[in-house]
Amino acid sequence: MFTIVAPCMNNFMVAHRFEDAATKGTALDDTIDYVLTLRMRPVKVKLRLIAAPDVVTQYVMVLRSV
Repeated sequence: MFTIVAPCMNNFMVAHRFEDAATKGTALDDTIDYVLTLRMRPVKVKLRLIAAPDVVTQYVMVLRSV
């Protein structure tokens, strides 16, 4: 997912959290501070990462910091 949709999130802070939760079979609901930087000026945001072991869809919600 992160290589096509959001390559700037294909790292240990974001993508690996989803992978770890899937491997352990646990739910994921974390909010982290993050800086979007790919092909743009750096933008501080909060990311909410949501996934469940019995659901195929995973979510990344972005809240721009003010």
